[in-house]
Amino acid sequence: MHIHANQVNPNTQLDSLYAAEKAASRREAEHTRKKLSELASKLAGQADSGEGCVVRLGSRQESEERAKRDSHESQADRENQGRANSEGANDSISDWA
Repeated sequence: MHIHANQVNPNTQLDSLYAAEKAASRREAEHTRKKLSELASKLAGQADSGEGCVVRLGSRQESEERAKRDSHESQADRENQGRANSEGANDSISDWA
């Protein structure tokens, strides 16, 4: 009499591989969730410490206009300061002389 060994069902092997992959992906997702929640709690702790962070989202046009206006204002301030310095220098020279 000749006896053959039982063959392993390939579907069973695929099912076990699928289950192992699924378990690994669950572990990875849980690890990622844990990291994200830790980071969120750190950020929440910083917000509670009184350091406020406000982000205003505006259009690109508004930011460009604001940048131009700020540069014009700073240039005018520098010019006014330069005039004041030169006038102050002239006054001190005339007082001294």
